[in-house]
Amino acid sequence: MTTEATPIGPMRTKAAAPPAVVRTPVLQSVWTWFWVALLAACIPMLVIYFSRMWRLDHYQYFPFAIGAVVWLAWSRSDRYFYSPSRLSSLALIVIGVLTMVGSWNLRTPWMMSIAFVCFAAASLAVMRGPADKSLLGLALPLLLLVRLPLGYDQLLVIELQRLTTLMSSLLLDVLSIPHAVTRNVIELPDRELFVAEACSGIQSVFTMAFLSTLIVAINRRKLWLAPIYLVIALILAVGGNVLRVTMVAVADQWLSLDLASGWAHDILGYTTLAISAFFLWSFDGMVMTLMHVTGTSAEEHADNPIVAAWNWVVDDGKNVDAVGEYYRSNQPTTELNNVGLQLQLARWLNRLQAKPFAIAIGLLGVILVSVTTSSAMRVSAMGVEEGARGMFVDGLIFDPPVYLIASGNSGFQLDSHQSSRGNENPILGRNADAWMFSTTVDGAPIRGQFVLSQTYAEWHELCLCYENQDWRLLNRTLEETEASSTAPHTAEPFAYALFGGDTEARGHLWYTAITADGDFVFPPERPGRIGRRLADAADDGLEASIEPMMMLQLWVVSPQKLDTQAVNRVDEMFDGLRQKIAVAVKASRGTTPQRSTGEQAPVSSEEVSP
Repeated sequence: MTTEATPIGPMRTKAAAPPAVVRTPVLQSVWTWFWVALLAACIPMLVIYFSRMWRLDHYQYFPFAIGAVVWLAWSRSDRYFYSPSRLSSLALIVIGVLTMVGSWNLRTPWMMSIAFVCFAAASLAVMRGPADKSLLGLALPLLLLVRLPLGYDQLLVIELQRLTTLMSSLLLDVLSIPHAVTRNVIELPDRELFVAEACSGIQSVFTMAFLSTLIVAINRRKLWLAPIYLVIALILAVGGNVLRVTMVAVADQWLSLDLASGWAHDILGYTTLAISAFFLWSFDGMVMTLMHVTGTSAEEHADNPIVAAWNWVVDDGKNVDAVGEYYRSNQPTTELNNVGLQLQLARWLNRLQAKPFAIAIGLLGVILVSVTTSSAMRVSAMGVEEGARGMFVDGLIFDPPVYLIASGNSGFQLDSHQSSRGNENPILGRNADAWMFSTTVDGAPIRGQFVLSQTYAEWHELCLCYENQDWRLLNRTLEETEASSTAPHTAEPFAYALFGGDTEARGHLWYTAITADGDFVFPPERPGRIGRRLADAADDGLEASIEPMMMLQLWVVSPQKLDTQAVNRVDEMFDGLRQKIAVAVKASRGTTPQRSTGEQAPVSSEEVSP
């Protein structure tokens, strides 16, 4: 009798776990000190750069940007620093080194901020964690640490002021609130609302831009969505500021409440900013509702190129394809001799994981920090104790005696002096002195206004202010008279601009800046002209002159363009007057006037908002 043998089923074997990777302790790793050396080398210049950024209200989000990126990197990564084995990481390091060298040569903290962002992004590109193969997306908020170059934040202010004024006026028309609009001033029956920097959206726009990049980083959105989020943030910020301006007018006309100043204005501003941020978060939810993958992952439906392309574009990595993962886990392992370029690079770089290389990296870091510190010590920085906030600095540089300015002037008169302090006249600035200017050239009377406004944190481009008053800039040049070249103290050219309008009338503007030491500032190239700005930056560097200064201007409106002789005559008058003020400032400071060296100051690439 035979018994039927029990059928033997297929053997089930459990795949052996791969051997654990033995890693060098993080504090002993060469690459830990490599990244620390690169980032630490930027610190001396960044101290100056961030001290300047903090004085601009619309850039004061940068500590939150740095803190958010550090927190996200700490919470998402395995807290280990890897070698720069990715091509993107190597490219960022090369760009960072080039901008660092440029910062040393030109002594500009602005270029060092670019190097810092590149080094940080390169480090994040090779970091990884349980749910992320790369943390490069976390570098997106760091991009907003780099200030807009070539004065484009000024141009942004102008456009936002115009847009905010226009939309607020339309909304007031809908609400049947009587008003009139004069340039960027909304005139109500019993008061005027100046649509200045704080109400034009400049602060909230940069804050909203930061929030948009933070949302993309936190929610692991596709990087190609970041520009769309930035545009939506811009629209929502302007909408929030239109709401703020309108609420000020409504409260004034309907409730007799003053929401234009004090703590009430601050609360209103934060409230509208919170509303804008809520709508931005809501937009993110709408995008993820509409733009979802078809299936469970971007690898599904590979036979349908349209669906596969759509999934590749919108997949943010949160969808898991269990079948695909199981299939890939059973595929044969790639031979080590056939590994990709990235893995080969990683294997080669890991050979540097030795004590001599760690010592060499440490010495390199010390050298880089020393060179940056030496370069930073040659950059003039305005101390925090001077109280700079935004484009203004607290206090006065020079309180001009009326008799000093109005007397002893050859060929012209300054009369009808008006003085305003404490932002009494927002059009002229926080503190201003204005005189009526009059002279006669070839029997033709010329009249205008001479204004001394203070105290600014840096050069204030007055062309933008007059363009904002519906004047069209026709030409802007630098003027220098024979007297200025032989002046008993440092002299620089001054700016002259010609404006036109809808009629034959022409506006003529002479303007310059005088620092607290009584020195003139070389006029930067006009913002917005990229070619000239870049050419001047290549010749003279990108360093910004940021220190307390006064702006002097002479504004003349003529029925038609002044001839060359008249312009030259006023050039001499304006130059003589600015020399007199500079001498008086030096005398009040107890400094000795110095003869001009003829050396041209570096052209400023960073300018404050008008």
